[in-house]
Amino acid sequence: MTRLRLMLVLALTFATVGITTPARAGLLDSLLGGSSDETTSSSDQTSGESCRPTSLPVLELGVGSCQGVRPGSRVQTDNGSCTLNFLFHGSDGERYLGTAGHCILSTQPLSQNVGERSFAAGEGVEARDAEGNRIGEFAYAIQEDPKDFGLIRLDDDVEASPQVAQFGGPTGVNDEITTSPTRLSLFGNPLGIGGPLASGRSLLALGGLSDPDTVGAIGVALPGDSGGPVLDEQGRAVGVLVTVGAGLSPISNPGPIGITRLTPQLEQAEEVLGVDMDLQTAPQL
Repeated sequence: MTRLRLMLVLALTFATVGITTPARAGLLDSLLGGSSDETTSSSDQTSGESCRPTSLPVLELGVGSCQGVRPGSRVQTDNGSCTLNFLFHGSDGERYLGTAGHCILSTQPLSQNVGERSFAAGEGVEARDAEGNRIGEFAYAIQEDPKDFGLIRLDDDVEASPQVAQFGGPTGVNDEITTSPTRLSLFGNPLGIGGPLASGRSLLALGGLSDPDTVGAIGVALPGDSGGPVLDEQGRAVGVLVTVGAGLSPISNPGPIGITRLTPQLEQAEEVLGVDMDLQTAPQL
């Protein structure tokens, strides 16, 4: 059995039996004790193409490759593998891509409150794409509940698309406070593999979007999905996936998947960096 096939079987097995873990959703290599270094000579960073993986009926997973630097793509650091969320243009003329803060702040995935850091240009932790190519460096990161967010300052020569893999969008930001069950969409890189195992999934927030900072949802999220973009049915950005779980009901998944909402985290980053961030939008697919 190939490694990719084995990983897919493991992912579907986890979802079926409803295993839940409080671990942060990224830092796969920290969990497994391995290294994420996969440097190659590839320089292909084109990301203007739509990313529509082949849909599978099982667990509402969409599985397939997602090329380029974009929301939903894999990002690697020396700490491990995570997922990119949304693209922003800064008032300083720079471009920024989000992910989870714990992707660089903590080598212990279970740590909850590590702190907050900002990095001047040329001093941040390097971020690399799925092929191991440098795409930029971290400008900001926070891991203090309920916030878990990071911003990568992209290098000038890196092409990046604002369009979320498979789903399209974001069409805007959802800051609504509601108590009605809400269907959400996540695109991530389960088990830190990316490529053929990159997947789009449906999540359900049974309690709605009742908290301005966090959302709990049921569905499937695995290590490597950390930082992934979470959208509502209108394609609006809701937040960032930060904790993992697997289960198909509240009974099998008593510890719901954790999502931190976008606006409070972005406002905090703007204050620390002294930069206004403009979310880059795209049509739904």
